[in-house]
Amino acid sequence: MLQRKLLPKWLFYVVLALLWWGVFGFLGKVGSDRVSPSQMQFLYTLGQLPVVIVCAFRLKFRIASSKRGVLYSLLMGLLGALGSLAFFAAMKMGQASLIAPTTSLYPALTVLLAVLFLKERLNKVQLLGLVVAMVSITILSR
Repeated sequence: MLQRKLLPKWLFYVVLALLWWGVFGFLGKVGSDRVSPSQMQFLYTLGQLPVVIVCAFRLKFRIASSKRGVLYSLLMGLLGALGSLAFFAAMKMGQASLIAPTTSLYPALTVLLAVLFLKERLNKVQLLGLVVAMVSITILSR
C-alpha cells in the first residue's frame, strides 16, 4: 500500500524562510531609520558570519569542485548584497508596508528567467498568480 505524505518535505524550510524574511523586512525598516544603508549592509553582513562559520565547519572548509557552481554562488552573493543595499536605502526613504511587498515580487523575475533560460513551463493558474501578484502591488502602492 502506497502511503502518501500530506505535506512536502521542503514546506518546513519555506515556512522558516517566510518567517525569517518577514522579520528581516521589519528589522530592515527599524534599522534603516537609525543608520545609513551602507552601515546596514555592513552590519547585516557581519550578522551573517555565524551562519557562514557553521556552514564552513559542516563543509569541513572544502569548496565545491564545480567551477560554475562556485561562480554562480559568488554572483548570487554579490547580487544579494547589492539587492540588500538597495532594500535598506528604500526602507530609509519609504514605508515598510509598501517596500517589503514590492521587493517581494523578485520571484516573478526568477520565474521569467527560469522560463526563458531553463525552459520551465507555467500552467494557466501559475501565470494568473503572477498577474494577480503584479496587480496586488499596484493596488497596495496607491
